[in-house]
Amino acid sequence: MMTSLVEVYRRWPTKDDCIAHLEAVRWGEQPLCPYCGADRVSRNRDAKRGLTASRWKCQRCDRSFSVTVGTIFHNSHIDLQRWFSLISLMLNAKKGLSAMQAARDLDMRRPTVWSMMHRIRSALADDGKLLAGIVEMDEAYVDGKRRPANRKDDDQPGPRGPCGKQPVIGAVERGGRLKAMVIDKAEMTADDIRNYVTGMIDLPRAVLTTDEYAGYNGLNKNIAHRRINHSRVYVERDLFSAEFGPIQTNTIESVWAILKRAIAGQFHHVSRKYLPLYLSEVTYRYNARRTGEAFDRLLHLATNP
Repeated sequence: MMTSLVEVYRRWPTKDDCIAHLEAVRWGEQPLCPYCGADRVSRNRDAKRGLTASRWKCQRCDRSFSVTVGTIFHNSHIDLQRWFSLISLMLNAKKGLSAMQAARDLDMRRPTVWSMMHRIRSALADDGKLLAGIVEMDEAYVDGKRRPANRKDDDQPGPRGPCGKQPVIGAVERGGRLKAMVIDKAEMTADDIRNYVTGMIDLPRAVLTTDEYAGYNGLNKNIAHRRINHSRVYVERDLFSAEFGPIQTNTIESVWAILKRAIAGQFHHVSRKYLPLYLSEVTYRYNARRTGEAFDRLLHLATNP
């Protein structure tokens, strides 16, 4: 279950509540100085009110700091409650959330929200764990250009194929995790594909399923490899289907459908420069779809770069 917007305001109604939770996620029971790594730290005191402040003092390097130092929240004038609210909105939007919509929901300016969302996306690093089991792999071409102005033929479908589009490649465990990355058009040879497979998949512990794209030729020398001919059929069964399931790439293609609908329906325009960030968001949300810890895991990534 994802953390809802209502739950954000119920669990962390004040700035101090947000800071306390962020400290628990980042440090646990032992705060550390973000500058020198020392554990000899103490809270600063508010001289006027005599209350414990949100800042700490390191006894080794004598520097003052807060829990946001070195995180995506550092040097931000936006209160943590709005940061938490934006994270909740992004995690709960399966097909993405536009900066304009988030700005309306949070009563903020769109450029500010856009910058915040990119900070959040930049924290969504891959966990480095290789995929195993039944793995599907596929490439797709993403068209991040704006639609033309309304014309009589505006209801006609756009051009198909790789012309003018940006390639992405991904692999997904059936019922499990997803890995995806943006690649260049010149990096789709058989050798390049082999490198992607090695970097994403635990070869001895996986069975790979792909389509008939020529770049996948020769992979059976490195990994158990099955292929589906989409010009003939989309789901096929063979002698090993009882153990490894049917031959298909429907799972990874459903991921591309989510990505393309996010770009067409929410983001509208995605440049090559920022496409990896949007892809990281889609990947993280997909991998966190069945866990109730997505919110705190994101905070952990955001505070432990």
